[in-house]
Amino acid sequence: MRILIVGGTRRCGPHIVKELLERGHSVVCYHRGQHNVSLSDGARHLQGDRRDYAAFEEQMAHVEADLVIDMIAFDHKDVQSIVRAFSKRIQRYICISTYHVYEAWEAAWKRIPTSQPVPIPEEAPQRQLLHPYGEEQRFEKLLVEREALKAQDRGDFPITILRWPALYGPGDTTPREWYYVRQALDGRKQIAVPDGGQALFPRGYLENMAHTVVLAVDHHTDSASVYNAADVAALSLRQIVEMVGEILEHTWEIIPVPRQFMPHGPKSQLLPYSCDPYDIEPHLLFDLTRIRTDLGYRDLVPITTAMENTVKWLVDHQPPAGWLPVSYPEHDEAIRKAQKLASC
Repeated sequence: MRILIVGGTRRCGPHIVKELLERGHSVVCYHRGQHNVSLSDGARHLQGDRRDYAAFEEQMAHVEADLVIDMIAFDHKDVQSIVRAFSKRIQRYICISTYHVYEAWEAAWKRIPTSQPVPIPEEAPQRQLLHPYGEEQRFEKLLVEREALKAQDRGDFPITILRWPALYGPGDTTPREWYYVRQALDGRKQIAVPDGGQALFPRGYLENMAHTVVLAVDHHTDSASVYNAADVAALSLRQIVEMVGEILEHTWEIIPVPRQFMPHGPKSQLLPYSCDPYDIEPHLLFDLTRIRTDLGYRDLVPITTAMENTVKWLVDHQPPAGWLPVSYPEHDEAIRKAQKLASC
């Protein structure tokens, strides 16, 4: 099959290309050429800016593709451009969405009480708030999904939506695990864990999430398909902290700290709930029944290997100093307050 990947030079992209080529597909990657990445031999490159819609659509008129994988559709305008370029020309459009579309995530962002299913199925309520990071960011996966489903309904092409979790692994550009790794490397004897580390956040190892795309490529159906995608082996926040310590052979005391005592900072896409990147309330655990049943998904890389690879890679490739900073005086004060409360 002739496959066009829009984006795909970072994070999961090289893994997707590699597995597609191994399965006998031909692959063209369309990207801006801004990232120095080595893709598997056999993949062709086409450079341009998909946000320059007129130029992009002119380029696509000369591309023969059976299927399009869109790694970087950030709003409805991106999907509308794909429709103009490929309506009635391709067998399927696969686009990457996110856990941000769920009402459970909105409840965490707004810090409001809510009753949400655990785990979260694809039919769970979606959030009402648009552009939580500001319209200037042009990042709204709800609009991406709605526009893709409109294309399906009009008969432009069948669509598959993959709702990805928080990604992790060697080469990831937003390594949340660094928050814990850096504390171990700094020799911290105690680590503050919000509410005992019960939080459940959907996570996906890069190679595993790349595999979900390849499975979607090889799944032939004319109907619209929407799938949650994440590692089958889900870790709580506390389990993540424990595994980081074990991998680095670092002994520390895990201190349960009430959330109100944890240091606070501005909310962001990376830190939606607190200073701990995997702290969340309510839980955001995905129901993976559909993708496991329809596509036969299983974790290619087991959780122990995935975590070990990630932690050791971070030790050798430490992010910039300002990435997920930790104020140790504030953390020590939070621990002091928690221990005082526990002793009462």
